[in-house]
Amino acid sequence: MSKSWNTLQVFEHQTLMVDDDSRFKMTHFNILEKYGYRTKEKYYSVGNKRIKFSNYVGVIQVKNLTIEILPKADNLEINQRSKDKWHDALISMLNECKLIKLDAITNARLKLKSCSVLDLFYDHFLTETEKIIKQGLRKNYRTIEENLSKLKGKILFTNHIKKNSLHQEQFYVQHEIFDKDNFLNQILFKALNILYSISDNSTHHVRIKRLLLHFEEISDENITATWFDRIYYNRNTERYRQAIKLAKLIILRYSPDLKGGNENILAITFDMNALYENYVYRKLKVLEFNNKIPIDGVFAQNRKPFWESRGVRADILVKTQSGSFIIDTKWKILKDTKPSDDDLKQMLVYNVYYDSSLSILLYPKTTIESDVKKPFKHPYLSDKYCQIAFIDLFNNDGKLEKELGMRVYSELLMDEIQ
Repeated sequence: MSKSWNTLQVFEHQTLMVDDDSRFKMTHFNILEKYGYRTKEKYYSVGNKRIKFSNYVGVIQVKNLTIEILPKADNLEINQRSKDKWHDALISMLNECKLIKLDAITNARLKLKSCSVLDLFYDHFLTETEKIIKQGLRKNYRTIEENLSKLKGKILFTNHIKKNSLHQEQFYVQHEIFDKDNFLNQILFKALNILYSISDNSTHHVRIKRLLLHFEEISDENITATWFDRIYYNRNTERYRQAIKLAKLIILRYSPDLKGGNENILAITFDMNALYENYVYRKLKVLEFNNKIPIDGVFAQNRKPFWESRGVRADILVKTQSGSFIIDTKWKILKDTKPSDDDLKQMLVYNVYYDSSLSILLYPKTTIESDVKKPFKHPYLSDKYCQIAFIDLFNNDGKLEKELGMRVYSELLMDEIQ
């Protein structure tokens, strides 16, 4: 599905009012209002005929309207050009973080700017599920109880007496069967049914119908968050990992209209702070494989014990032979290039607990003035300091910089390491 009249683009922290755009109507607001209160306004806050989006980006599908929530870390005015820029940036970030897959697009000639983020997400899930089908759905042994006309397994005498007092030719037994009706396949089945009910993409409908033919033996279960805690991947089930990851988002972010109307809503959104952190980490991680760069390792969310069960957790830890460096990503625009007191205190703790001489508060670059790097030194810890820095995420063509890790290294770390 290309961007049609029913795809509306907004930015994070932007307010959308009823009738501000002809596509956003009171019927959409009423559904979003209910969902907002149900999710404790996690993804957006609700006002008087208005929705104010938070730091979550992604897509919300409500009735016939798809709302794309785009990131924005610049001072450019809101227009279609800036929307196209950040739309492509969001897709690239999601692709880098393995949340969508660009080479899975059915039509190879499709341009990013003409493609809905939601369609790319759906396409990725369907492609991963098709891969599983091609290899065959996994079968497992499972224990069932049933009435049979012949003895199989063991008789459950209490239930046998209750159910077969008038049917002595039958046996109520417990036995094992080997089939496809296991919780991994049940999760995929549930996600496929959800997509079929809400997607208006005819190509996706055809693909979903073909896939559902392979799930005729699978039970339609009520999948909850606890189901995903039961999953343990091994060499036989590893091929399910990506499809289950995507299915989890679809199932847990889907809110069906239990009254039978047409008010289903699906919100596939991502915390932009976490997305930015993960994106920078992945870009730095590839530097480990560059023999010309003296980096021993790049680690994400490295935890150190603090007190009892509490810990200190840095965003990104870079280890070199000359020492360790902390990078704490911040997805926000600073008005005066001055970090908060809490951020500086947090970085001091990182310096001490990770024995790091330098910790960096890394913001996305928004203006020419933000080229300036400002060190903050502690009066009693002269060998440890914090540095505020800004990194330009884009190249000269307005696209996300593919070598962002190298840019971070050359602008912020190279002099410190050498």
